[in-house]
Amino acid sequence: MATMITSECINCGACEPECPNNAISQGDPVYVIDPLLCTECVGFHDYEACAAVCPVDCCVTDPNNVETEEVLIARARALHQEVNFGEDFQSRFRKANGEQKPAAAMQQPASPAKPTPPPAEQKTAPPPKPVTSPDAAKPPVAPPPVPPKPARVKEIRPKKTFPSEVPQSFEELSKQYRSSGFLSKGLGKALVILAQPVLGALPHDTKKQIEAAVQSPWFTVAGSTGLNIVHNAVIYPVICMIVAVILHGPAILFSQEINNYILVGLFLAVVEGVYRLKDGILHVKPAEEMVFPAAVYGVPLGLALQPILAKHAGVIREMPIPVDGFYSKGFVEKLERERRYGNVYTVEDRGGAFFLQLEFPRWLPDIGLPNRQQLPDEMPEYDYDLALKDSQFIIKGRCPDERVRKISSSIGAFPPEFTTIIPLKEGVVGFAHRFENKLLEVLLLKGKKNQWETSYR
Repeated sequence: MATMITSECINCGACEPECPNNAISQGDPVYVIDPLLCTECVGFHDYEACAAVCPVDCCVTDPNNVETEEVLIARARALHQEVNFGEDFQSRFRKANGEQKPAAAMQQPASPAKPTPPPAEQKTAPPPKPVTSPDAAKPPVAPPPVPPKPARVKEIRPKKTFPSEVPQSFEELSKQYRSSGFLSKGLGKALVILAQPVLGALPHDTKKQIEAAVQSPWFTVAGSTGLNIVHNAVIYPVICMIVAVILHGPAILFSQEINNYILVGLFLAVVEGVYRLKDGILHVKPAEEMVFPAAVYGVPLGLALQPILAKHAGVIREMPIPVDGFYSKGFVEKLERERRYGNVYTVEDRGGAFFLQLEFPRWLPDIGLPNRQQLPDEMPEYDYDLALKDSQFIIKGRCPDERVRKISSSIGAFPPEFTTIIPLKEGVVGFAHRFENKLLEVLLLKGKKNQWETSYR
């Protein structure tokens, strides 16, 4: 049955890049699947990729369009003529039937058939002896062992230089631009840690900025939120008591009626705390994947502190979360997919320079093709180019391995190259970079050209 997308689609776009046939496109009002291109991932996976990543389970089989495995693999071979699927291709039909390979593929090669004694002779014959006759039956020949995947040999390449790159080394300049602002230093860091019970009321994104700026295990988004919930369990009853004094006078503090106001404050604190921890309570997410909403007073507090954070925190762009709602292995795969598009990077303002970190692809995707086993799991080192142009920093990454490029050209969500354009809010006159272990680090220097001797390489 061809797969279809129901009207419950929320247009998140998670399914489109996963389709190996580019059969999914944006429709009106939801995404649609072209039945002439859909192979239900037969030949590529033993599951339907779009259904696996859909957060609302709206990729379902179409009961009005029944297709057999033979029809689907024939379509896959027609669409991907450069791919040799063989007879042991992956298919959800075989997985559903408990099969992994066709019977023909599971048979072991044997020597040509030789005459064997009839059953009667086998019953009366003496115990078997070592075979010396050339006509005697020979045991089946064991299949050759599967060769291990080739190990990735680490390439040692000379350091690349580009136009507008300053003569100073990245290591030398990084000592000059160590910190990202006041919050990463002793006094500022101590003040932030001590103010956690209050700062925990801020919106989630603001707390993430502070956590990235402080860079201390003593301040985390989850920890500060927990302290703030405990803090509010004390503050809210006190606020209710103040309201009681305003309404009824100080004498109410010495009456039994004040207990009602205290209970109201505790009730409000508990309800708010449960709401802010709903990701962990209702969806059983780990703390690092939870989103902690702001307290009642957190949003105005965040607006008041934003100018200070913008000046002293330094964080401009955080690491993106590719698809909300996926955990464990699935979440990591989404992050790796974003690396292949050049989207996993952070930008930090360090005063006289911007500090950029971009992660290159690290692992080859499990695309379920027969020739996938001939490649190592680790992604080969990318070639890259860097350029400053029109207040933008441009990063171009390219996989030079032709074996990988041949596979990536026929697989969705696996581009062989990417271009990332990063707008800069201030003028940058030069940069220095370092590329190690698939991590690109760049210091983008502000100021005047003569400050860096104008001798760019």
